[in-house]
Amino acid sequence: MMDDARTEEKKKDLKRSSRISGHSRLFVHAGMIMVLTATVFFVMNIGVTLADDQLLPSTTIGYQNGTITAIYEKTLDIDGRTYGLIQEVVILNQTGRVMEPRDLVVTAEVKFHVTKEDNNKIDKMIVTLPR
Repeated sequence: MMDDARTEEKKKDLKRSSRISGHSRLFVHAGMIMVLTATVFFVMNIGVTLADDQLLPSTTIGYQNGTITAIYEKTLDIDGRTYGLIQEVVILNQTGRVMEPRDLVVTAEVKFHVTKEDNNKIDKMIVTLPR
């Protein structure tokens, strides 16, 4: 008889704890959904900022600024000074997409890096095309 009473009490405790854990699971799932939703909104908002057109200052350390004033067959003038392009030159537009030398235009603003071996050869250039 005592054993039956103890067994019944244990069953009641189990039922109570399973109800509590059911609520706990609901709160955990709701919390996970809220965190995932907040993360998605955060990631989406990062991709749509006005600062996307701006390059990080650390990526252009050692670069010179200028404006393309003339374009020739194998060289170009930036602020009146003539520069050549190395064979493997990397030219990016203001959003970071690769450009070809043939896409350059006069009056485009540029940030450029010259090679250490020859100060008149450009190896990297970031171009802001006129709008």
